[in-house]
Parts: sequence; structure tokens; C-alpha cells
Amino acid sequence: MRIALSLAITVFMSTLYWPQLLSEHAILLLALCCVVLLFLPRLRILTVIPVTAIYFSCYAQLTLTGALPFALPIANNASLQELVDGKDHTIIVQISSLISVKNRGYFTAKLMEVDGGALNYHPSLLMSWYSPNVSLQEGQIQRFKVRLKPIWGRGNPAGFDSQKWRYSEHIAYQASVKSYLGYVSQIPSLRGRFYEKVQSIIATLPQQGVILALSFADKSLISFEQKTLFKKLGITHLLAISGLHIGLFFSFFYLLLSYFCKRLLAENYLGWQLYYIVNYGALCGVCFYAYLAGFSLPTQRALLMLAIAVFLLSLKRRYFLTDLLMLVLFLILLWDPLSILSLSLWLSFAAITIILLIIWRFSSVFKIDNIDKKRTLWQTSRGYIKALILIQLGLTLLMLPLQLLSFSAFNLFAPVVNFIAVPLFSLLIIPLVLFACLLTIFAEPLASGLFTLADYLIGHFLHYIAIFSEGYEDYSFTAVKLIMMAICLLVVILIIHYQRCATPVVTYLFSVLLVFFVGISLYQEEQQQEKWFVEVLDVGQGLSVLIRSQGQYMLYDTGPSYPSGFVTAKSEILPYLNSLGITTLDYLFVSHSDNDHAGGLATINHHFAIKQIIMGEPLPGLDKEVVTRQCKAGQRWLMGRLTITALSPNVLTRNNNNNSCVLRVSDGLHSLLLTGDIEKKQELLLVKNAEHRLASDILFAPHHGSRYSSSATFIRSASPQWVVFTSGFMNRWGFPDEQVKLRYKNQSVKMVNSGLSGFVRFTIDKEQIKIQTYREDLASYWYHHSLSS
Repeated sequence: MRIALSLAITVFMSTLYWPQLLSEHAILLLALCCVVLLFLPRLRILTVIPVTAIYFSCYAQLTLTGALPFALPIANNASLQELVDGKDHTIIVQISSLISVKNRGYFTAKLMEVDGGALNYHPSLLMSWYSPNVSLQEGQIQRFKVRLKPIWGRGNPAGFDSQKWRYSEHIAYQASVKSYLGYVSQIPSLRGRFYEKVQSIIATLPQQGVILALSFADKSLISFEQKTLFKKLGITHLLAISGLHIGLFFSFFYLLLSYFCKRLLAENYLGWQLYYIVNYGALCGVCFYAYLAGFSLPTQRALLMLAIAVFLLSLKRRYFLTDLLMLVLFLILLWDPLSILSLSLWLSFAAITIILLIIWRFSSVFKIDNIDKKRTLWQTSRGYIKALILIQLGLTLLMLPLQLLSFSAFNLFAPVVNFIAVPLFSLLIIPLVLFACLLTIFAEPLASGLFTLADYLIGHFLHYIAIFSEGYEDYSFTAVKLIMMAICLLVVILIIHYQRCATPVVTYLFSVLLVFFVGISLYQEEQQQEKWFVEVLDVGQGLSVLIRSQGQYMLYDTGPSYPSGFVTAKSEILPYLNSLGITTLDYLFVSHSDNDHAGGLATINHHFAIKQIIMGEPLPGLDKEVVTRQCKAGQRWLMGRLTITALSPNVLTRNNNNNSCVLRVSDGLHSLLLTGDIEKKQELLLVKNAEHRLASDILFAPHHGSRYSSSATFIRSASPQWVVFTSGFMNRWGFPDEQVKLRYKNQSVKMVNSGLSGFVRFTIDKEQIKIQTYREDLASYWYHHSLSS
């Protein structure tokens, strides 16, 4: 059994690195392997491997696309991918997410019907409605005219992997609403009505977003500033209804039922049956809280884990800790294989494992002596505090590698903050919020008072604890490696010391080996100084290019910002630059004033020391304190072993696209051309005035590949090996234009599109130019691509 569980879990984990899901032929081949292995007694246990692989692939394809590689009654006849055809489709959906003022145009729904045809399986869609004119709520069935496209996150090495996260949430396609066609059923779900009532009571409270997150798992009303504060304090786990909240609610019900059962029922006659009544009764009570949270996937996992624990303990058998952990992980992955993509699963499971290991290793600290009546309240309290501190310190140390790998950031004060926050939220704030939610049914004034008290506590906690957010630090890839190696060394030394499993010589040998590997890592980084890098960040429909040479850095353009306040530079550019340990930019070039090129200027200027800011044209609304220089043809700058030459503009015109600062960057052997948004008229001027300086190995396609740019004459003069299109995935302008791509193809230019490939890196040395892209080279996994039928 143990071997079978290990094999199954290994296969589930291997799916994180699959380049694609299994095709129909691959599934048939694996099914044949299963049959063969069943007839080989000594190898029969290996049947688990192909069975698990087939199960995962079929589950993922059915859940995400609604179809399977082969026909089955439970699946739809066609995959959702077949509806990604650029045409409008009439669909009927059932709203499956709570809708507030902030997310009324951005919600999830179950697809019930497409173009008049009912579906056997109802996959989830992300609905995007630019100008909603109808009030919607969870549970309603509505009809829309939409256009479908795959979920396609921005692909950058250090950015948030939104596509992977959406897949873990069972969503692979987005429907852009073109028009509202009416309702099928306007009756919201019971949870939707309950949510609206609670929301109306707390509408004026400053912390209403946090209250709704703690009760209904709805984070839409939490402000960006609050989310940032929770992240920097290291307590975002408090906002996710998962193990902590489910365990708290179970404990509450357990104590309550235990108290009443012992007084109302004949305990002497019931015996062990009373234990069953209390445990399974508390488990049923937890289901109410899970219902409030909409049975979200993290809630389902926590509920499943709790149910397994209750069931196994009720069997009155002893289990090995490793066997329990393996069984729980296997059952969670069997219930929802796509949870393998969820970072929250690994963080919560790692935390539980660490807590159990600490309790096992330091069992004497957690032993409660019920016989000793002489223990004072202070002695008992001191014992509990000691246990809590030990758990917190153990979690901080052992979770640090996983946190650094996941976020490349850490708050040094997180243990202190959690030591205060976890008891406060667990024992006071969350019970207050949940009790207030129950009271809204029959005692609304009292519920309002409790909500106000919870709001007061949350507000004052965040106000006084905010000072600890200063301890939040982003770490570079190099720093993360060094910290992780130091932690590994410390953990191994502690294990050797406590287990006394080896002589000190082994400790010294391990330490020397670790230091040796650190030296090799640093030496490899030193060797990188001989190369220079051109890195195109995926900022959607926009442009941002980082050039690195011998410890100096130049950023060309800063990506877009949006009316909602979202700035791409914060989510995509900052994380990557921080991961490289960059604190100073030698040059920041802003090609021209268009938002998709200059939208992140204020953000970049705020977070980095910038020696020179050079702009193709003045930027309206720019802070007067920001010192900038005008980009003019003929200017030259030096950066490492590179020479940067401005080729345009000569004079500013009314057409701001043609005011773009055009740069040629060269090491004397290889070069690239950054063109901004220049159009054909400016291209011809460049050919006329600077034709001998246009030749480049890498060309950034003018104006993202617009049909008004990239003339054949200009392409011929530049004669590049590579052309880079920086356009958004399936953008509404149709960039890059088909005729433009044909012109590059006719001149044998290799093309790469950041909208399709994500982050693009050119590594340039004397011998060659090497290209790597995020989706094809750096992270070429199935969940970074569109799912085909």
C-alpha cells in the first residue's frame, strides 16, 4: 500500500513538468500497458503509474475543456477550444461567484448551453463584461452573446503565474460579453441572498472587505493597499478560508457538542458512540462554514483533510505519521488532481507536516499533565506559550525555503506578527464575524454591533502592526540560493546533532561540500559577465525591454497602466528586476508618451534609483521633480561594453508615434534596434538619414507589428536575423498584422511574439545569439499553453 501511494503521488507531482496532456493515442498505449502489467504478478503494482497518468489527463481535459479525447456520455461532444474561432456565440450560464460592486463585470460562471445546445458537462468560464448594465448574483441563470478565448496569463520568470492559478481553479477559458440577452432564472442562491444581506449591513464599515473574506471567501472588496499590507506582514493565509479556519470552526463545534452531549445524553451507556456523535456532528457543522465559503477549492481540501482525520481516528488504530501524510495527500489529489498546480496546497500541506514533525520531535513540550493538580495557571499558560513559540519558530525556519522559492521575499518580523495575528483572528475576530453572520438571520441589530466590533479590532490591529511591514524584503535569485543553502546546512547540522546519527566529521564534510557548491554557483554568475542580455518582458499590449551588460542596466519603456489603477510594472517588471537584485538603473528610456509604453514610468521611478531618464517626447502630467532629457538623433551613451546611439527623432511632430526614441545598441559585433511606435513615414526618413546604421541582428517591430509600419524598404535596410513583436495575446487590433508577418517572412527573418511566447531572452556573446522564451524554453509546461481539442 505504501509503495502504491508513493508511486501515485510521484506521478501526480510529475504532471507539473509534463509538456502536454496525454493524447488519445497515448491514453490507449498506457491502457495497454496496464493490461500487460496486470498479468505480471511481480510488476503488478506498477499499474498504478499508467492508471494515475490516465486519470490526471482525463480529469484535466474534462474539467478545463468539457471534453475528452474519446467519446463518453459524461463529456461534451466538442472542446471549448473549438469555440475559440473569433465569432460570437450565444451561451447560457449559471453565475457561480459572489458579485460585489468591484467585480460585477468580472465573475465566474458554469457554462450550461452553447448556441442552443445543452451540455453534458458544465465547465467553468471567467466572464468579462466591460460595461455591465444588469445587476447579477450567484445562482442566477443568464443568457449572453460572447466571444471566447483561452485564459492566457503574462509569462515572466518572476511574475505571478495567473494561467497556472486559473487552471488550478478549474478555469481555462474566458468569455468576453458582447451583449446581454436576458435571464432564464433571476432567483439567486441562498448563499447569494445571505451575502447580499450581510453586505448591506457592513456596507459602511472600513474593513468590510476583510470581513467578507473571512466569512464568504470573497476578497473583491479588499483594497489593493490592504492586500499589499497583508502580503508584506506575511499573514495573507488569514484571508484564505482553509485549514486554519476550518480547524477553528471544528474545534468550536466539537467543544459545544461535547458540552451538551455529556449533560443531555447518558454518557455511561453510549461509551465510544458519544465520541462518534461529537466528532461527526462537529464535522457536519463545519460544512455550514464551507457552504458560506462557496465550497471553494481550498475549503474543499481542508474539509476533506479534516474528514479523513476524523474517520481514521474513529477507527481506533495507530498509524505511522508518514503513512497518514501520504494517504491524506493522495486522497486530496484523487479528489482534485488540478490542486497539484495550487501553491496554497503545498504551503498548507508543508505547514501541517512541519507542525506534526515538531510535535513528534519535541513531544515533551506538548505533553499536558492532567494529573498534576498543583500546576498554577501561570505554569500552564507558560507551557502553552512555549509550545506556540516553538511551533512558530519551526514554521519560520522550515517554511522559509518554500516561501523564498515561491515569492522571493520574506518579512523578518513575520514570526512576531503571526504570533499576535493567529490567536487574535482565530480566537476572537473570526468567531465574532461568523456569529454575527448567523445573527443576521434573526437579530440584525445585534449582528451589526458584532460586525462593528470586528471591524474595530481589524482596523486597530492593522494600524498598529503596519510598522512591521518595513521588514519585508525582496531577494534576488542569487540571495535566495545562498539563503536556502545556509538553511539546508543548518537543518542538516541540527538533524545530525539531535539524532546523533554520525560523527562530527560528517557535519564538517557536508559543510565543506555546501560551501564548494556555493562557490561554483558564484563562479558561474561571474562568467555571465562576458555576455550581455536583451530581455523582453511580457507586459501584454505594450513594451518593456531590459538590457544588461557587465553589471549595468538599461530599461526601454515601462509597459501600460489601466484606469482601474492596475500598473503592469508592479506585477511584471518590478518582480523580475528585484529577482536580479537590481536597485539602480543606469538608463531609463521612454520611447514616447503612449500609455502602453510610458504607463509604468512613475512606478519604476519610485522603486529604483535612476541615473538618467531619456524621453522621446514630453510626458503630460509627469511630476515636475522628475528630471528627464530629450532623446535626439545623434546622441550616444556607453553602458558596459555597449554603445547606445539615438537615430530618431530629429524634430518632434504632431504624430506622437513618430516621436519615438529609436535606439541602436551595439557591442561592435552584434546589435539590436529599438523602434518604439514609428510608422512608415518615419521609417523612410530613417532609411534616408541613417541607412548605414540600421543594420541589426535583432529588430523590435515598429508599432507592435501594425500594418502602418514595417515597410519592406525598412526591413531590407535593417536586415535583421530576428524580429520581436510585442503585442497582447489575441489583441483587438490584430497585431501583428498578417501582411507585416509576410513581409518579414519574405526576407527570411525569424519571428518571435511576446504575446504568444511570453518573456523573451537573447543571450549575446562573441560566438552567437541564443534565444530563450518563457513558454517554449524556460517553463514549457502544459498549463502555460492553450488546451486544444
